[in-house]
Amino acid sequence: MITRKTRRGMTALLLLSVFTFWVSRSQDEKTLEPVAGLDPKLDYVLRDFELQFYDENGNPTINMRAPVLRNDPMLQLGTMEHPVVRLNQDDAVWDMTADKATVTADKEHVQLIGQVNVKRNERVSGNWVELTTREVQIEVTPQTAVTSQPVSMFDGLNRVNAVGLELDMKAKTYTLKQQVKATYAVN
Repeated sequence: MITRKTRRGMTALLLLSVFTFWVSRSQDEKTLEPVAGLDPKLDYVLRDFELQFYDENGNPTINMRAPVLRNDPMLQLGTMEHPVVRLNQDDAVWDMTADKATVTADKEHVQLIGQVNVKRNERVSGNWVELTTREVQIEVTPQTAVTSQPVSMFDGLNRVNAVGLELDMKAKTYTLKQQVKATYAVN
């Protein structure tokens, strides 16, 4: 048997639940109006930033991530600390790291600065080549890169050192500019 005191408590609890439901529902129905006059060129910082680009078929092409991305609206330049960039191609994957990177507002020009490492892994054969330098300018759409700094390339057996490099990632070709020195492994 339920006592009178218990019935009153249950009734009060039921009324409180209905009131809480009504208050929360009325707050959900409010629509936020967009704020007019905002400047889209904001100065901001993103932490644990990741950006993914896709091709026309929905396949991932470029992935950029970094612990910190800072946007400077006056220079129209984004700056990343310790960026990791992955370029996916049909036959290979390019992994690029650096101490710092800058990205233009149109996201077409990326400059890797500091200790720059670029590694290309072929999907089928497993062959790879690693390139190290101090600075690289990357053109995103044509998938080209250039540096005037000293460059070292290593493929597990052979080593090539030079000053200056032009790299075409689509055509898989490169041109070493000057002071080229190579050490080849004899089979």
